Amino acid sequence: MEFLPFIVIIVLFYFLLIRPQQKRAKQARELQLNLQPGDRVMLTAGLYGTVAEVEETTTNIKVEIADGVVIQVVRQAVAQKVTEAPAEEIEEETGDDETGEEREVEAAADKTSADAENVIVDLDKKD
Repeated sequence: MEFLPFIVIIVLFYFLLIRPQQKRAKQARELQLNLQPGDRVMLTAGLYGTVAEVEETTTNIKVEIADGVVIQVVRQAVAQKVTEAPAEEIEEETGDDETGEEREVEAAADKTSADAENVIVDLDKKD
């Protein structure tokens, strides 16, 4: 009976930590194995792209991250499939790249940067 609390803790760890992690790992493996050319993906480095070519004999895939720019990565570098375009592409399609608030922030940043350029500090000067 004195081992019962330890057994309960081990069972709780299994169901709360180990089992969910195994399910996530299995889903990631299935996603990486089922990649097809044309799939929009996000890589673990945060790059968005479209799968251009899947090499069946190796673990490599080719991902187009910009027009004419194709990189070769291992399948494990794919973090997730993306169903919608990244924000930059959405802005390009709508043509609305800045809101009024963003313009105000940029204007304030430009003014601050202009003020900073007017300040000259002579570090070699001794008082």
